[in-house]
Amino acid sequence: MNFPISEKYIYFDSARSGGMCQELLSWRKKHDNLFLNKGSQFRLNNDDFVDEVRKGVANFFNSQKNYVFLTNSFSVGFNSLLSILNPNLKFLLIKDDYPSIIDQVKSNRFKHDFVEKTFDLEEKIIEKIEIYKPQVLALSIVQYLNGVYLDLNFFNKIKRKFPKLLIIVDGTQFCGTKFFDFNTSSIDVLISSGYKWLFSGYGNGFVLIKKNFLKNFLKNNDRKNIEDFLYRTFEPGNLDTLSFGSLLFSINKISDFGIDKIENRINTLADYAKQKFIDYNLLDFQVKNRKKHSNIFHLKGSDSLYDKLIQNQIICSRRGSGIRVSFNFYNKKKQIDFLLKFFK
Repeated sequence: MNFPISEKYIYFDSARSGGMCQELLSWRKKHDNLFLNKGSQFRLNNDDFVDEVRKGVANFFNSQKNYVFLTNSFSVGFNSLLSILNPNLKFLLIKDDYPSIIDQVKSNRFKHDFVEKTFDLEEKIIEKIEIYKPQVLALSIVQYLNGVYLDLNFFNKIKRKFPKLLIIVDGTQFCGTKFFDFNTSSIDVLISSGYKWLFSGYGNGFVLIKKNFLKNFLKNNDRKNIEDFLYRTFEPGNLDTLSFGSLLFSINKISDFGIDKIENRINTLADYAKQKFIDYNLLDFQVKNRKKHSNIFHLKGSDSLYDKLIQNQIICSRRGSGIRVSFNFYNKKKQIDFLLKFFK
């Protein structure tokens, strides 16, 4: 995969938007030329095409195809899910998690409580479940602000301890960075956008659901055809073949390249960066004291420092009182070293 953005800049901003590979651009040009020349005839086999996208997502994440649903983004998919859940459910959330999670739970008027972000977040989540007794745990696998990562084994622990708890996760900052087997995980619903670590551009995402678990939490759980109901919920109207074709193209390219190669490369860079950032005293207490972390970091830094990084072709994000950087498989250790020169 060839990413021109990584050649033009030191691109440390995939947590905001993944780059587009040259190969996807070529595919999208062919796609639109077909639409240009065929008009309505271009979509004669649209149902087969959409089914092929679902199949590709299912294969990539090892999930059941009939319980893969396409959506325009995490936010749209999550809101669609909330609209069909029993309104009496209690949610447990993480404070300062992705705003779409918190805002939509609030706007749908679900009862909810929060877990504070601490270095021992996993223990605090379990303690809060025992006290608050929620029916739903909704959170991001990787926290968008500072990259705190909840290991998949942690969800196994939760499910063993609280087997009736519905676990809903945002995988947007996770999917595409590590190998993930949905069927063997303890996650009940995963929703993700595709424009970050899956390099698919905007306007596409997906919902993965465990077949027999979600129905217990619906407003009306006696529906005979749950699959048809879920398709009508998540996929109303026409689906954009450019957006979802981009998703299918990108996950196929990642599969050809090797998700294991991407994961190993990202892990190497993240481990290297974390130790460097600790040495430079750039990390907060929570991240510094965790054993496992993602490839996203929130560094201490001012507005003027952020402006200086941008001026020197280092693309990153201003988040809160600091600077967020995120590393992809095409980044290099020497780029991290160059970044640190501005923090002295």
